[in-house]
Amino acid sequence: MSAIDLGPFVLSIERFAALLGVVVFVVLAEILARVNKHPALSTWSSTTVLWGFIGARLGHVIAFWPSFAEEPWRIIAIWQGGFSVAGAAVGVAIVTAWALWRSLPFVPAASALWAGIIAWQVVLLDVAPREPVALPTEPLATIANDTIHLSALVPPDTPIIINLWATWCPPCRRELPMLTEVAAQRDDLVFLFAPQGETAAHVSRYLAEHDLQPEHVLIDTSGMLAQHYGTVGLPVTLFIGTDGLLAHTHVGEISREVLLGRIARLQ
Repeated sequence: MSAIDLGPFVLSIERFAALLGVVVFVVLAEILARVNKHPALSTWSSTTVLWGFIGARLGHVIAFWPSFAEEPWRIIAIWQGGFSVAGAAVGVAIVTAWALWRSLPFVPAASALWAGIIAWQVVLLDVAPREPVALPTEPLATIANDTIHLSALVPPDTPIIINLWATWCPPCRRELPMLTEVAAQRDDLVFLFAPQGETAAHVSRYLAEHDLQPEHVLIDTSGMLAQHYGTVGLPVTLFIGTDGLLAHTHVGEISREVLLGRIARLQ
């Protein structure tokens, strides 16, 4: 399982785990604040969430500053993902140290914080996929109406990036130009663009209207790839290692920095 479907919202496992951890932390801190009559616990928990979030984002921006310097507006594009656990830890540590100095009770605060961390990690360990997923054996159609097998299309020992998208999906449309650009720059891996549930004619018109020319476009009208890899929602970017096994699933819009970071882990 790569995502959680919450009605109209689809959250990746990583984001759901982080959100659950935050909720557990804040709720327990509030309960302990009322039971122990320490209002400082309530103030500290909300401040910790804010500065943990800011630290997580700033840590990511600093790590990839050369890329963000070219497009500074993307610093606030948090919907693309990109957060640093180390940055979050620094933010939390600073706020907590200040609060402890100002008489924050240590044991209740530590209890709430550890409960949130445990909830976050339990979801990641329990829900994350355990069985390796190999390339599908079913044939797929290309945008030129040829039939291919992925194992024959991609050279051996070559990482693969598969982007599941649709022309009606706003985040898919936003990330597609960047993905196409990166794909054109890399000859050490293969990018496959697989629109879901759409015809070749419709996809061809969309790509022509937006002057996009990805090399490999697969027409997956039945959503076979999403079913094979067990994904929910769009867009989804699949990272396949040199062994042909799924290494990571990114649910939602992806930033250039997250994309390149994940590619580096494949090699």
